[in-house]
Amino acid sequence: MHIDGLRERHDESVAKEGVFDEAVAAIKEAKRRGFRVTTNSTFFNTDTPQTVVEVLNYLNDDLKVDEMMISPAYAYEKAPDQEHFLGVEQTRELFRKAFAGGNRRRWRLNHSPLFLDFLEGKVDFPCTAWAIPNYSLFGWQRPCYLMSDGYVSTYRELIEETDWDRYGRGKDPRCANCMAHCGYEPTAVLATMGSLKESLRAMRETVSGPQG
Repeated sequence: MHIDGLRERHDESVAKEGVFDEAVAAIKEAKRRGFRVTTNSTFFNTDTPQTVVEVLNYLNDDLKVDEMMISPAYAYEKAPDQEHFLGVEQTRELFRKAFAGGNRRRWRLNHSPLFLDFLEGKVDFPCTAWAIPNYSLFGWQRPCYLMSDGYVSTYRELIEETDWDRYGRGKDPRCANCMAHCGYEPTAVLATMGSLKESLRAMRETVSGPQG
């Protein structure tokens, strides 16, 4: 379920009043019927650490959703509003402050520890766009769902015929401020699986679960 803020902020984000209340009602009904509910929240440069904390507290503590995903907004080409996207340093500062005071440990976040480290600027990663590809009626989208450099008809074509080395921060200027989970969470997961230390850390945090 897509929740980008509390009532006023979410409805402004989707440009339609009443959507927040409908989403909350749907979450409550899904929980009542026994479904697991995961939310996705995108944050913009109009957000503050406090607004991040407020919406995640509400989802975690009041609605008691099972898991939450978070991502900094990215100024992809087709976005109608190009003014309210976060830069890399803004993203790191926003999440570093929002995660302070034990919040990161307490919230039921559906992310690897290394991706959360990445958001805070503790580590840096290249993008792994091919790991979470986008498929639609048009076909497989190159290189990711946020950028459209054409479509191919098969996944094999996407993987084998796309010049992946062209993309990512420092390579393609369109990628300069992107820290979206669709590209960087896969890299974090691969880095976790390639490290015994990080694998044990991820297992420990999964088993112990969030506090509170």
